[in-house]
Amino acid sequence: MKRINKGDSPEWFEAWKQDFKSENGREAHYKNDFSTNDRDGKMRRQRLRKQLIKEQGNICCYCMKRVFLNNSHIEHFWPKTFFPQIDLEYKNMFASCNGEGITDSDGHCGHKKEDWWDEEMISPAKTEVERMFKYSIDGKIHSVPRKPTTNIAQKMITQMGLDNYHLIRNRRNAIESSEVYDEERYSDENIRDFIDYYSNKDNDSYIPYCMAIVDCLRDCLSE
Repeated sequence: MKRINKGDSPEWFEAWKQDFKSENGREAHYKNDFSTNDRDGKMRRQRLRKQLIKEQGNICCYCMKRVFLNNSHIEHFWPKTFFPQIDLEYKNMFASCNGEGITDSDGHCGHKKEDWWDEEMISPAKTEVERMFKYSIDGKIHSVPRKPTTNIAQKMITQMGLDNYHLIRNRRNAIESSEVYDEERYSDENIRDFIDYYSNKDNDSYIPYCMAIVDCLRDCLSE
């Protein structure tokens, strides 16, 4: 996973919640108040999802696939079913891809996770998410062994379908298209420059599957 640097909640979103509370005498909730089935509800969801996608550098909060409005949804990391008190907290909202959308076995990320939660799971907004997973050159994802996060990392891989064969293929293709597979022998300084490039946004976007590429570049370092 790539750590998502969560910014401040959009002003319009906070204003909408305040207006709702003033008009209705209670706190708003996501499903029945914000995410309604009418045109206003659809426009609110799209506006918020657009903000989340931009904040995430146009990648899925879990698998790092490129996401757009038409292949993503608003994901509550702490499920709103069990945590209704934070179902409209911006820090709990991310943009997740919709998986491959063909069969159940193609599922991954938010739709695969659904209402699963574990008290030890780590939010994509935490720096730890970049240290608890390891990607190999064949595109596979692994939990980093012998760490306090090893068990929960493996649970997250399974529950979110991050070992899905589509994702393994896509990560492998991304790695093969990167400098990892170049015939040229790069210096450690060059490799660190590549790592810096893939670790940061380029024109407000991350490269899809960027952390998988970063891990493989780190393995190329001689030091």
